[in-house]
Amino acid sequence: MKTLFLIFFLLATCHTAVSQSNDPNRDIETKSVFKCHPNPVENDLFIVGTHKIKSVEFIDVLGKRAAIYLFNKSIIKLDVSYLKSGIYLLQVIDENNKVETKKLVVK
Repeated sequence: MKTLFLIFFLLATCHTAVSQSNDPNRDIETKSVFKCHPNPVENDLFIVGTHKIKSVEFIDVLGKRAAIYLFNKSIIKLDVSYLKSGIYLLQVIDENNKVETKKLVVK
């Protein structure tokens, strides 16, 4: 009897998780604030926003701000050759104050 209950519980739990994740009525925004390329980058980084970009921030793996830039445009070219090789978080804030962070590898 315990085995039957356990099987029923597991099946019900799995079904609930699957049905919740496929609910088309959920209000989830998946639109990206920006795209960047190339990644990994060596010299010039190109950032294209869906809206005008207010700021771009580079944060190193220790959480220290490596650089911050202020803009008012949707297409940006940045020379990042001065950054040390490594992994950074690239945080972009657009004109609607939407924030998105992506991993960036600098060669």
